[in-house]
Parts: sequence; structure tokens; C-alpha cells
Amino acid sequence: MVESLAVIAAAKKQMRWRIAERLKYVTQESIIEQSNKIADTVRSLPEYKTAKTIGLYMHMEIPNAIPRKSGRNVEVRTDVLVKNAFDDGKVVFLPRIIHTSQLSEDVQNLFRTAQSQLDSNGQSNYFPSRFLKMLKMRDHEAVQALLVKNEGTHTFTIKEPSEGEDALETSGLDLIIVPGLVFSMACERIGRGKGFYDNFIELHKIISQKWARDGPLLVGIALREQLVREDDAADASIDEFPCEVHDQKLDVLVVETDVYRRSPG
Repeated sequence: MVESLAVIAAAKKQMRWRIAERLKYVTQESIIEQSNKIADTVRSLPEYKTAKTIGLYMHMEIPNAIPRKSGRNVEVRTDVLVKNAFDDGKVVFLPRIIHTSQLSEDVQNLFRTAQSQLDSNGQSNYFPSRFLKMLKMRDHEAVQALLVKNEGTHTFTIKEPSEGEDALETSGLDLIIVPGLVFSMACERIGRGKGFYDNFIELHKIISQKWARDGPLLVGIALREQLVREDDAADASIDEFPCEVHDQKLDVLVVETDVYRRSPG
């Protein structure tokens, strides 16, 4: 089991490197063009139309004037997606990374219970020190006024809300727009290695069961350069897309105007 996990971890690292190398050369114009097409496609999804509460993210800004040593932080822009959500009357939540100790005691206990259940099955003994919260945004103007958080608590410099209702302590989310670094047409995803979204989604599913409601629909959005090709796994010692037990599969993946859906089962 340990050996197989090590093989998967190595394959994920290799896949991240390959996609990041490809993303180094994507122009800002292409990112904007693809992001606008993705925003239109997401808006046309029937699941988006029926969703009332949506978790989005703020993309990382990478000015053209700064040479890219890596493409790891290149991703779909979400400014149009966020504006669309407000225009469409959605209740919008945005992420903030906090220390786990800042979560309410009830939420911490729920997650510890979930992790102990995984551990009893030999799947996980992990409890993170940092966690993602989804906070409700008042309106689009409040989003535009957000400042970049750079307090040394995590490595990503992105705009984050400092206050707002916590989605896990209210009614939960109907739909989450999920970022990532690597995606497959089978709706598999590899993030940037911090586990923020995997942990948040797992906890949301647990709380959804407590509320007797469906878990959030997971919609990934990706630049075409983030979609794996046949030769991307050529040097990895694993034939399939490398996934670990905690990796959350998407329900839907949007790449420009293309929509991929996860097969049942």
C-alpha cells in the first residue's frame, strides 16, 4: 500500500510539472479569451441556472511584465464568472484560508470524526493545520474592494474576504467552481498540493448528510493547456490518472465551450 501511494504521489508530481511547464507559455490574451468562453459556458449549464448558492474563487493575477519561472499559478480568470453570478441573482461565497483552530469547535469535531473513519479503513490519518472557509460576499462591489492577503499564512497571494457568513455554518453551497492545476476529460483533478479544496469538499459532504441535503455539485474550470494529453503520463510509472483516496472527483469540467461530465459509478 505504501509503495503504491508513493508511486501515485510521484506520478502527480510529474503531471504537475508537465502541465506547469506548458502553462508558462500561455499568453495573457489567451487566458482572457478562454476564461470568457468558460464563463459563458458555465452560465449555460442547467445546474448553474438552478443553483442558488455558489462557491467561486479569485484567480491569481500574473502581470505580463513579470517573467514566469513556473506556470503553477496560471489559471482561469474568474472576474467575469463572479460578476455573472451576482447579475444572475446568485448568493456568492469566496474562499479564505485560515488556521484550522479558527474553525468552530463543531466543524472541527465533524472533520476529525470523518478523518478517524477514513483512518479506520486504512485510508487516512491526516488532519490539516490550515483550512479553506467559504465566506458570503455582500455584493460585487465588496468583491472589487478585496485586498490581496499576504500574511505569510500560505504561499498563494490572492484576494480573500476577511468576513462574511460561513457556508458550512449556514445552508451550505449548491455548486462549487473548483480550481486546479491538472484535469482529465473523465473529470479528475490534481490541485496544487495543499489539499484545501479536497478537505473543504469532504467536510461539506459530511455536513450535507447531517442536513439531509445533497452535497454540492463540483464544476471544474480549466484552460485547454491544463487538460492532460496521452503523452503527459509517458514518464510516470502509472497508467491511469494518478488519484489518491482523498482526491475529489468533479461532476462537470468546462474547458472553453466543451463540457465533460463524470460517468455514473
